[in-house]
Amino acid sequence: MNTNLESIIPLLNKNLKIIQRSDYFNFSIDSLLISEFVNIQKSTKKILDLGTGNAAIPLFLSKKTSAKIYGIEIQEISYNLALRNININNLNEQIYIIYDNMKNYLKHFNIGSFDTVISNPPFFKINENVNFLNNLKQLSIARHEIEITLEELIKISSELIKDRGYFYLVHRADRLSEIMSSLQKYKFEAKKIKFCYTTKYKNAKIVLIEAIKNGKASLSILPPLIINKENGEYTDEILKMFE
Repeated sequence: MNTNLESIIPLLNKNLKIIQRSDYFNFSIDSLLISEFVNIQKSTKKILDLGTGNAAIPLFLSKKTSAKIYGIEIQEISYNLALRNININNLNEQIYIIYDNMKNYLKHFNIGSFDTVISNPPFFKINENVNFLNNLKQLSIARHEIEITLEELIKISSELIKDRGYFYLVHRADRLSEIMSSLQKYKFEAKKIKFCYTTKYKNAKIVLIEAIKNGKASLSILPPLIINKENGEYTDEILKMFE
């Protein structure tokens, strides 16, 4: 393990630490946005993060719930970082990480066994943003649908979520039509959508979605989230999330 590429930093102001590697995909604001967006019910006992990376989302969620949190990660180094991150934050009794391709979900989980499933998946199709496809295969896997497609991810989530369970997704706003089609195909009803804008005068870049398996048709479009002020600083709403 090349520790020269590693750094240990505070996970914002969450009283948590995270180990990251410069040659692997690090947590981004998308991880924070989806973690803050998730509405965890009192009855929630089991949560799954599909494609957990170094476990940033489970770490964030540990501040919101005492539910058991599982993650599955395909890349061995990211998996090992996730284990170490859980250990240095003393969360071994709450967070559990599995090293495998999420397509092998039936080896590890029962159908309908999760109250909530969350994912911050690869945003790009294989033929999109080819400039991001580089010699670091691990970064390409994190950014592009090399190992899993959007539809496959939604299908797996539907299999693992119990009836009336919750699915949360952060993705590109320009793929919303495709997302909505796949959600309905696999028995999800979108309940809440929140668009995120890098600045006030740009088109929405990110979309946050809450869906319920076999839920009733009723969709709320939430107020927009502006990430940056015109001078590049984070908005007050984002800074509040950092606390």
